[in-house]
Amino acid sequence: MSLELEGHTSRAFDGAMSALHMRVVEMGALVMQQVREAANAYTEWDESLAARVLERERDVDAYDFDVDEASLRLIALRQPMASDLRAIVRMSKAVAELERAGDEARKIAQGVLGLAGRSGERPASATCRDLRHLAKLAVAMLRSSLEAFDQLDREMAVEVMARDHELDAEYSAGLRRLMSRAMEDPRQFSSSLQAAFVAKSLERIGDHARNLARHARVMSGAGSSYLAIRPGAANR
Repeated sequence: MSLELEGHTSRAFDGAMSALHMRVVEMGALVMQQVREAANAYTEWDESLAARVLERERDVDAYDFDVDEASLRLIALRQPMASDLRAIVRMSKAVAELERAGDEARKIAQGVLGLAGRSGERPASATCRDLRHLAKLAVAMLRSSLEAFDQLDREMAVEVMARDHELDAEYSAGLRRLMSRAMEDPRQFSSSLQAAFVAKSLERIGDHARNLARHARVMSGAGSSYLAIRPGAANR
């Protein structure tokens, strides 16, 4: 192979890898929107917003399929070096974390629609206040992990991973308050139980954000050739 042709092939591969990376980031932005709107649908009891989250789930699934297909195509046709193969595997794992975070958003939206119209099932104002705060932390973690992944910023990724303890602590404290309110007023038991499921989904979303940041941290030092054209190359 001539040097000119080899250089062209290398640039084409790096471009394909960068495009795959961008698809993961785009999927993450959509999942983050799903999480935010699902949480708002519950705390504001907005059935139309919950329905929109469920309708848009097919778009999340489409990203999942597209990235998996593109990853397999790159492996089959390009036979990447070990460093590039590791980057592809990390991107596939990142997609899996995002897909699971999207599943948690779906569960929250389904809860709203499943309870719609049933008397006494709507969450109390104090419960909504706790869940808004928990959702804010989960969305912030997801946003920061996506930025770390997009820019391949190792320091940001490590910072996101450390913040997982804050979300876990807020989840535990909120759950205790929720159970206390349910014991004080048995009529709130059913709605409190549903709120506990929502809180757990938000806590899991934080876990998926932490895992995404972990993949970003590893990729920032992976040594793959395409990383040189990513915005965060200077942070490696």
